[in-house]
Amino acid sequence: MKKILTLLLITFLLNSAFAVIIKAPAVSLTDRGYVGVPINIQINVTKGDGHVFMDTMPLTELDMQGSARIAAKVAGEVTGKDMSKYNVYITVRSDVPVVGGPSAGGTMTIGIICELMNWSLNKHVMMTGTINPDGSIGPVGGILEKIEAAKKANCTIMLIPKGQRYVEVEGNKVDAVEFGKKLGIKVIEVGSIYEAIPYFTNKKIIMKEYPENPLIEEKYKDIMKELSENVLKTANEKYENLSKELSNSYVGYEYQKALLNELTTSKSLLEKANDEYLKNKYYSATCSAFNALIKLETIEHTLKYLTGEEDVKTFLTEVQNKISHDKEIVYSKNVTTNNFEEILAGRIRIAEAEKLLDNAWKSYYLGNYDEAIKYGSFAKLRGDSAIWWVSLKENDNNGKIINEAKLKSLAQQYLDNAETILTYVETLFPNLPTDDLENDLESAKEAYKDGDYLLTIAESIDTCVKAEIPLVIFGDIEYSKKYARNKINLAENLGITPISALGYYEYANSLNDTISKIMYYKYSSYYAQMDIDVIKELNKSISENISSEINIVTNENVNIEETTTKENNVGIMISAIIGGLIGFAGGYLARRVSA
Repeated sequence: MKKILTLLLITFLLNSAFAVIIKAPAVSLTDRGYVGVPINIQINVTKGDGHVFMDTMPLTELDMQGSARIAAKVAGEVTGKDMSKYNVYITVRSDVPVVGGPSAGGTMTIGIICELMNWSLNKHVMMTGTINPDGSIGPVGGILEKIEAAKKANCTIMLIPKGQRYVEVEGNKVDAVEFGKKLGIKVIEVGSIYEAIPYFTNKKIIMKEYPENPLIEEKYKDIMKELSENVLKTANEKYENLSKELSNSYVGYEYQKALLNELTTSKSLLEKANDEYLKNKYYSATCSAFNALIKLETIEHTLKYLTGEEDVKTFLTEVQNKISHDKEIVYSKNVTTNNFEEILAGRIRIAEAEKLLDNAWKSYYLGNYDEAIKYGSFAKLRGDSAIWWVSLKENDNNGKIINEAKLKSLAQQYLDNAETILTYVETLFPNLPTDDLENDLESAKEAYKDGDYLLTIAESIDTCVKAEIPLVIFGDIEYSKKYARNKINLAENLGITPISALGYYEYANSLNDTISKIMYYKYSSYYAQMDIDVIKELNKSISENISSEINIVTNENVNIEETTTKENNVGIMISAIIGGLIGFAGGYLARRVSA
């Protein structure tokens, strides 16, 4: 045992000698109120199997650990490194207890990047900001206190999240830039990890911009044009029929008024859909027409219920039988390298149809028949849409059949990522209602248990996107848009037709609501990445090439005022080693006691 401990200690000492040590600002609660304090973060990266280990003293909150996992993920993407082949060790030391820890996410990402690339760090630069999964820097509190922490650490440049220059203090706005000047600190706003890197390293990592693939773009338009034409035809015909039927029926003033209002709304949606179709926005046209169909289907079955032609229970039973039949069709299709997107789209819609039907039955047994009809109508159409999607490439037999078991490890990665992001958001926003997100995550876990790994990935993506909205709601929409477009272009350059990603991107462009716009850009980037990941998983021979082409490292001199040096001051190194030894010994003893 002594030999093993000695070997472990020697390994730790050697790792410490080659570690990146980076300073981060934190906030500590004292008798005088909140004050800024610098903390030391030591980062080691070794060959491994994708783990992130953290040793903190004093103990930090869970949000720092969540930040560390996301920081490692982002660092891997930025550098083009496959983080499943590395282990990251993060040691955090502070002289005083600190409040929270997510604001160090951006700093940890920088440290991991420098360790992966073997780059020097400018010890006179400090940064605060959470790290988001797309590499953007999120807002934090205590900006002024953290600028003071930078002063205590002898830093001359302080990076803060974009949009946080002006801080409200007791009803007054304080300019963080001017505040920093008085302390001899240059305060600079940054919106992403790409913007922050040059200040720490005198180097740039540029997000490589891939060109669109015109052939694939046209292929996508042809596929979506066919789908939109079918949905538009169905919706327009149903509108004409219901308009006549409703004009010849009378079901009481209130109901008649409500149904006519819904009919008017559906007409507006159809006009929008027809206009989008003429502008070649086929996915947007499909969405608008589908929303119109939901309203029309609800009108139809509400009318039948009110005139006594159909009772609600019979309607829901018919919908249930139809969805079961639709599910059999969807899951009978062979999944190939050429159609897995369409098959996945079908499975997603069947899963949603089943959830909607559950809500319909709940409403029915609570006696809320109007609500039951709405949910039932939506469920029926969701089942229809599943069939539309899996039928898009029915005659295309060029793809190779996929053994879905090969996607098990990828599904687990997406599931783990969803759980990490959800936990991260729950710790950052403890008062945020997350029941729906927990349900989405549970659906992903159920799909995994059932061996439906494609659906696991989709449900995990759904959890991630919804969970990330609070993180980026005040972020840069243009960054989200560019990030999504770049992912799409990368997929296209690999010969993939990223139908879902292109569809969501097109739909996001058509929206005016900021939150919805960001959400669909997120869906777009996630689905494009899914396409890339699936191809990588099925064809390991191209995996390394894909990873290495994600970014370009440019060794350009960046006009930063401070000189970069390796953070290897002997005093700091000795204290880090001693701190690490204490942490190691303490952790070892703690494990012995708990055993």
